[in-house]
Amino acid sequence: MKRSTFILILLVLVVGLVGCQRREIVIPTLAQLPTITPTFTPTFTLTPTFTPTFTPTPTFTLTATPTLTPTLTLTNTLTPTPTLTFTPLATNTPVPTPTPTGPVIYSFTADNYEMRAGGVTVLRWQALGDTAVLDQIGAAGNLLQSYSVPVTGEQAVTIPVGSGRVVTYRLTVIRQGIPTAQTLAITVTCGYDWFFGNQYAAGACPANLGAIGNGRFQGFDGGMMIYLAASTENFPGNRVYVLFYGSSQWQAYENVGNATPTGSPPPGRYLPGDPILGNVWETGLFNGQPIKNLLQYSATSSADTSPRTGQVEAGGGAIYIDIPDGRVYRLQGVTGGSWTQVK
Repeated sequence: MKRSTFILILLVLVVGLVGCQRREIVIPTLAQLPTITPTFTPTFTLTPTFTPTFTPTPTFTLTATPTLTPTLTLTNTLTPTPTLTFTPLATNTPVPTPTPTGPVIYSFTADNYEMRAGGVTVLRWQALGDTAVLDQIGAAGNLLQSYSVPVTGEQAVTIPVGSGRVVTYRLTVIRQGIPTAQTLAITVTCGYDWFFGNQYAAGACPANLGAIGNGRFQGFDGGMMIYLAASTENFPGNRVYVLFYGSSQWQAYENVGNATPTGSPPPGRYLPGDPILGNVWETGLFNGQPIKNLLQYSATSSADTSPRTGQVEAGGGAIYIDIPDGRVYRLQGVTGGSWTQVK
């Protein structure tokens, strides 16, 4: 309750009490009190107001949904019936297979197409004919060996040595006097390399690594003399190899001692400058003639004494020897024969 209201009620009660007693009441003098001027200060009181919230309630309305019931309607459809047509099958008429009148080689093979010289491989073939022959052909086209073989069969063959890097086998079949042939080639591989380069050996293979030993060399007007101390394969060492220009022939001579060459060379020409070569030059013969007459004299006064290399061809039928300027010679044969320059 506010203060102003309280005071007002208090005054009303006092007045009422005075009127009821009807007697004079001496009212004591009130001290002057300050006038209270009420001041209205509005106070806002927040009173929650109920605001209804409308929540819609779903209403379910039943709606009739028609259910479609399929109705089977039978419709008579006329389907034409196919007419069976009979097609006669072709009759297989056997065609006679012609029988060849001449020879036929169906196959010709080798177990190995790359072999070392001296190795063995097997050739196999199938053919139609009366007789058959198997030939072995060298790299130069020369016939090396011939075998009489059955028309169908096999044959073990040995790869030849010293016949080049390729060997060819030719099968010839004869029927009713008519021949036919087929060939196959086998590459011959080398177990060693030539000391002067494989490209200079014309397909031949070396028999070994070769031998290097003490050497002598001196050239003459009619040929040259090469001394090789080392031995290799079937070529013994301590030999003097004399090559003659005019006939392209060579001959080997054993070193049996020293000799002092004799003669009167013209100006600018000299006698052999080494005692080993001088002994062969002075005492040796070739085809009954003195070697000194065939070789004549040398353009140098001394012999070269650098080491020489010799390497034998597979099969032992030739030796290759170098000279100081890098040239290499192939000496066909063992003690003598023909020679050619290969490098």
